[in-house]
Amino acid sequence: MSKKILIIITVFFFTAMLFLTVFAEKIHNATLPKVTVFRPETRTFEEIITDENGETYTFYTEKTALSKEQLEKGIYVLYSAEKNGTKRSFVRLAQVVTGTGNDGYLEIISGINYGEKIVTSNTAELYDGAEVFVTTL
Repeated sequence: MSKKILIIITVFFFTAMLFLTVFAEKIHNATLPKVTVFRPETRTFEEIITDENGETYTFYTEKTALSKEQLEKGIYVLYSAEKNGTKRSFVRLAQVVTGTGNDGYLEIISGINYGEKIVTSNTAELYDGAEVFVTTL
């Protein structure tokens, strides 16, 4: 009888190990915070420059911009890195420096590069360097 129980336990153990091996990545991804991301838009901002003769010139430039609401929540930027031989997604907390405002948006002077993806929503608390699962690009 004990030999039969030992065989059942052994079969159960190897079945469980096979299951965990096959579904390890899905199980890992299910435990990660899920985030949606977007690329910040560009807006037109007015710049006024005064030369040494006292003449003023007005220029209009396209710059990366974020809304005030987004900036108040904190900006996390998505990046990819290799971990354990697999390319994965992580976030970093951006130290954003803003400039002038226009229609509820502030120009981004530094902290975010053009084309970087920014987290818009997440299912768990994020921190600098957190691994995440991207649900939408």
